[in-house]
Amino acid sequence: MSSPRSRLVELTRRDAIRRALLVSGSLAVAPSLIAACGGTSDEAALGGADSSNGTAPTVAPTGSQPTNTEPTSAEAGTAEPAATAATTATASAEVPGGGSLTVDFTFAPSGDGRIRNPYVAVWIEDTDGGLVDTLAVWYQERERKYLRELTRWMSVDGSDESLATVSSATKVAGTYSLSWDLTDAAGVAVPAGDYVVCVEAAREHGPYDLVIGPVTVGTDAATVDLGADNELTGVRVTYAV
Repeated sequence: MSSPRSRLVELTRRDAIRRALLVSGSLAVAPSLIAACGGTSDEAALGGADSSNGTAPTVAPTGSQPTNTEPTSAEAGTAEPAATAATTATASAEVPGGGSLTVDFTFAPSGDGRIRNPYVAVWIEDTDGGLVDTLAVWYQERERKYLRELTRWMSVDGSDESLATVSSATKVAGTYSLSWDLTDAAGVAVPAGDYVVCVEAAREHGPYDLVIGPVTVGTDAATVDLGADNELTGVRVTYAV
């Protein structure tokens, strides 16, 4: 019968071999090696070791055994949703208060004999050819049918509303000036930008005249000479701020 000391040495040796085999993964194929270190079974030896120190053996994990690891920062949390960029509507720039636009032109009939007064229309279009406002229409009510000779104005406006508010009788030859208060046909102030000024004239037994040209309404004053066409001359636009 072995002494307690020799048994403790034997258990310590067997436990060291067993730990080494566990680390190398060879425990399952070398039971004889452990048995060769003593006549006591593995169960008894381990039981004896447990009873001698009261502590269960610590087994190091092998490469095939799962280990508990802390999640990385990417795994621990979810990505924050991308913030949707706020879209801010940009309001159209406004025309400075007190601004005005003046259209000047001269009607100089050609030829001799009796010259009938022309039908004249003056209006403002946007850059797409749409009506912004009609400034004046000169015609004879009893000869309303001849308004059709003002072909461009009739295609853009030609409304009874305009005739009721801005029309007047025809005028003799001379130089005239009309003002635009920078509002549209509904009386709403227009935004700054590019516009087209149109002056159209037609008379019985006379030529057809049309002068059109661009003008920019904004923060800078401007004067634009639009030229002439037949009996319409000296067409000029003056924008003041």
